[in-house]
Amino acid sequence: MSIDNSLLKNLKVLYVEDELEVIQQMSFFLKKRVGKLIVAENGMEGLELFKEHLPDLILTDLKMPDMDGMAMAKEIRKISDVPIIIATAFSDKEIILKAVDLGIDNYVLKPIDVRELVNVMEKTAIKILRNKGTLLRVRNTALSIEEKNRLEENIKNTFAKFIKEKTGKGPQNVKVFIHGDGLEVEITDAFTKMEKTLLENEKNISIVKYNREIFYKDSEKALANFLRETLKWESRLITIEVETLKDINRLKFTFV
Repeated sequence: MSIDNSLLKNLKVLYVEDELEVIQQMSFFLKKRVGKLIVAENGMEGLELFKEHLPDLILTDLKMPDMDGMAMAKEIRKISDVPIIIATAFSDKEIILKAVDLGIDNYVLKPIDVRELVNVMEKTAIKILRNKGTLLRVRNTALSIEEKNRLEENIKNTFAKFIKEKTGKGPQNVKVFIHGDGLEVEITDAFTKMEKTLLENEKNISIVKYNREIFYKDSEKALANFLRETLKWESRLITIEVETLKDINRLKFTFV
């Protein structure tokens, strides 16, 4: 019997696959079911994105250029015990045994049966989400899914209000994702009318981006104070990403 799909919404998943058509199909499927999806097109890129994003779960193909799935898993196992699920067209037991020796948690056969994939991911999620999926380990605290969702909603509303008060323009949408050692905030359509006017001239792109980065850096103390009051944990802003063409700002905080 399948557990509640909403549990997968609490997972940050790295998906590694080199076939463009498969990437498009699986990304469309997975984005609806997981909390955050990161996609890499080969093992080398997958390894770099793993180090950057520290996902909760990895789903990877085996045969890929530059670095295959087994080689990537071997490198990741040197630094992390993150659950890894492999997708392979091989039914050869020797391949599976090698994967088991590397500490691979589970596998699905290609072409992927999405129902089987969800089943395998849910079983793996039980290991990640404590107490049969009802508790999530964040920092050194166990949060219920309901509590995590409530905190994310609270942070979302406060960030939207803060940006509107400081810039005069509220964002269209704010997404918040709390995971084991930090949180990520994605802010969409937050540029003011003046910023959008400046962006009509390509020469001003770097200026708008720089000013936004400075705005978040100058606001770091205020945001950290709010997060301390809300989460009861100290946090530090570690990454600011400003995509001027898409009007998306991303902030990453780590718990300290």
